[in-house]
Amino acid sequence: MAHKKGKRKTNVLFDQVLLGSILFLLAFQYPWTAVTVVSIIISAFALYAYLRSIAYRLKSKRVLQSSMREIDRMSGVDFENYLSVLFEEMGYEVELTPASGDYGADLLLKKDSNYIAVQAKRYSKTVGVASVQQVFSAKTYYSANEAWVVTNNIFTKNACDLAKKSGVKLVDREHLIRFMIESKIDTLVPTYTITQWNEE
Repeated sequence: MAHKKGKRKTNVLFDQVLLGSILFLLAFQYPWTAVTVVSIIISAFALYAYLRSIAYRLKSKRVLQSSMREIDRMSGVDFENYLSVLFEEMGYEVELTPASGDYGADLLLKKDSNYIAVQAKRYSKTVGVASVQQVFSAKTYYSANEAWVVTNNIFTKNACDLAKKSGVKLVDREHLIRFMIESKIDTLVPTYTITQWNEE
C-alpha cells in the first residue's frame, strides 16, 4: 500500500516537472503564447478564490440563521464552527484551535488589543467548574487578556463562583441568544417605514 502512494507522488512530481518544462520551452519559442497561458492560469485561480469567498459568505449567513433549537442539536465541533462564524460577524478575528491538544481553548478571538481564549460547551446539562479551570489555563497558555466559556446551557453555582474569583467570563444561554440577535440584525431583510407627505 505504501508503495502505491510513493508511486503516485512520483507521478505527480513527474507531471509537475513535465508541465514546468513545457511552459519553459513555450516561453522561449512563443513568448506571447506563454504569457497567454500564464494569464489564463492566474485568472482561473483568481476566479476560483472569488467563487470560494462567495460560497463561504453565503454559508456563513445560513449558519447565522440557526435557531437555538438547531444549536441544541449540534455536535460540539459544529457548535465551535457556529461560534467562529458568530464572532466573526461580531467583528472578531477568529482562530479555531486543534481538535486535540487545545490546552483548554476551542477558539481564539482578537479584536483591537483584546485577545480572548474561548471554550465552547454545547451541553444538554449544566456546565461545571472544570470548564472554568480549563479556559483559565488556556488564558495563560495562549497569553490571552480574557477567558470565556460559551454554552447553550447554564452554569453550576460552583462554576459561577470560580469564574467570579478568576475573572473568567461566562456566556450562558441567555447571553448567547443576545449575541445571536445582535448578529442577525445585519443579516435580516431591511424594513422600511412609509410615511405620507402632507401638503398644506
